[in-house]
Amino acid sequence: MGFFSKLFSKKNEDRTIAEDTKSVSKIISSSTELYEQLVDIIVVSETLKSDLKIKLKQALENPQLFYDDQDEFILSERGLTFPDDRLLTPKFVLIDTLIDKNQMAEVDWKEDEEEIRFAINNIISAKKYSSNLSDKTIYDNEDTSEIIALIDKEELQPLGYGLKILDIDSDSYVFTVVPLSKQEEVSDFFAQL
Repeated sequence: MGFFSKLFSKKNEDRTIAEDTKSVSKIISSSTELYEQLVDIIVVSETLKSDLKIKLKQALENPQLFYDDQDEFILSERGLTFPDDRLLTPKFVLIDTLIDKNQMAEVDWKEDEEEIRFAINNIISAKKYSSNLSDKTIYDNEDTSEIIALIDKEELQPLGYGLKILDIDSDSYVFTVVPLSKQEEVSDFFAQL
């Protein structure tokens, strides 16, 4: 290979590396924007919004910060490991931070109605929404998914709120409560995570 061939080959290689770096930066930037917009919609506390946006930016740019020396996820015991689950890190940073702050909840697929109501009321209270659900069990003979759907349709929606479930490919339900005016937008964002 001649001198000019090597020179042009090196320039093409440098150009490819630069393009790859730009592509990764664009992906991180668009993911950051996605998470920031979602946080703005579902979180009511300005302090929590700010803190969570910082955490999510870190999770996107340097996911290893959220894993211990044994490469285990540090925010919860989900079985996530680094580097295998690095792309899931921002999603679970979002979820686990919001669960910790009662802005989201996670219930088992066989959870009873009393626990579901307790979780929903914790979210409503943390977000300082105007009403709470009754503690009375009404749908006790239904399975968890049906209980969640019935509480949403029969009790939350008449109050102006809706329950939005975020699929985590698990045998549990992760959800939050949002004003009805934001339901469709939250569904769209959740579908992108």
